[in-house]
Amino acid sequence: MLHYLKTFLPQRMRRQVKELFISTTLVNLALSMVMIFEPIYLYQQLEYHLHEIMLFYFIVYATYFVIMPLGGKFARQKGYEVGIFFGTFLYIIFYVTLFLIGKYPVLFYVAPFIYALQKMFYWPAYHADFAASTDNEEDGREVGAMNVASSLVYIIGPTLAGFIVYQWGYAILFTVASVIFLASNIATLSTKEKFRPKDFSYKNAYKNLFSKENRQALLAYLGFGEELVVLVIWPVFISVVISNTFDLGMIVTLATFITTAVTLYIGKLSDIRSKRKILSLGSAFYALAWFFRIFINSTVGVFFVDTMSRLGKNVVSVPLIALTYEKAKELQSGQEKTVMNRVVFFEMGLVIGKIVAIILVFIITLFVADESLAFKISFILAGAMSFLYMLL
Repeated sequence: MLHYLKTFLPQRMRRQVKELFISTTLVNLALSMVMIFEPIYLYQQLEYHLHEIMLFYFIVYATYFVIMPLGGKFARQKGYEVGIFFGTFLYIIFYVTLFLIGKYPVLFYVAPFIYALQKMFYWPAYHADFAASTDNEEDGREVGAMNVASSLVYIIGPTLAGFIVYQWGYAILFTVASVIFLASNIATLSTKEKFRPKDFSYKNAYKNLFSKENRQALLAYLGFGEELVVLVIWPVFISVVISNTFDLGMIVTLATFITTAVTLYIGKLSDIRSKRKILSLGSAFYALAWFFRIFINSTVGVFFVDTMSRLGKNVVSVPLIALTYEKAKELQSGQEKTVMNRVVFFEMGLVIGKIVAIILVFIITLFVADESLAFKISFILAGAMSFLYMLL
């Protein structure tokens, strides 16, 4: 039995991947405590309207799109782990700024730029480090195991966060998360990174993004626009259905627990079966979960559809990320075709998708007076965007 279970786990992880596992798990623990309450804090605590929250995230992603290649340049010149460190430190600055918006409203327009800087340093460095370090024969299991490690902390995080907010408020929540963000760097910085500085072209990043050979992959990555809805609109929606923050955290925890074991199986399946077939099946199932959301109006309904949605997203994300990393390593031979080149392309495509979603949801929330109807139209939009993943 134990031997059978081991077949679902990666067996040849390199040191860099193990360090990333530890670091990413701690980052995700902190994020699992604060991310779901981020839009809820803006909506309930600070009483911003949905279209104003969309403006907040538009500033984040529009800025990120412009400065992202600079993050790739920094990571290529200073090291992936240094980029990750700056990214985690900026998480702390961002959440402190977010908390202070209630006292200094002008920070509503400052926090998005800090968030964009955080993403600029963290994500190109993280994906390039992971892509360069994964084993070609078990990349699906390594990505799956990383998702499971994240899921395990997402089992703990939302309930713990809901309890902290319920008992002591958002200040304590952001403080605890900040300590965990700092601790996440211990694993990656404890050993010296083997690194040879190289240049990275800002101009070629945009050239690569809109090249004819990458057109289909770009369309596929636009599907990530649905993530904007799941990270911003969905938490606000369930906070309306479930007003108690502790109960809200518990629902997310239970939904995550149910989907965790399935993710390991998907990781193994991605290594022995066609990743694209699994991706297509996952996209259809995930889109269906989005369409089910329009009928939800109870705690039981939220639990059912959140479980279904998390399962569908894991079936999508494991083969999709594994395919992205495989493509990145295929392109290492040419001078301009590097792992970072593909990683920045992936992140830029993802961001375009989110910007498109933000603009459309902004229009929906601004002109649809019935908030319940605005939620439903946003869910249909996210479901439609989910089908784009099939194009990869």
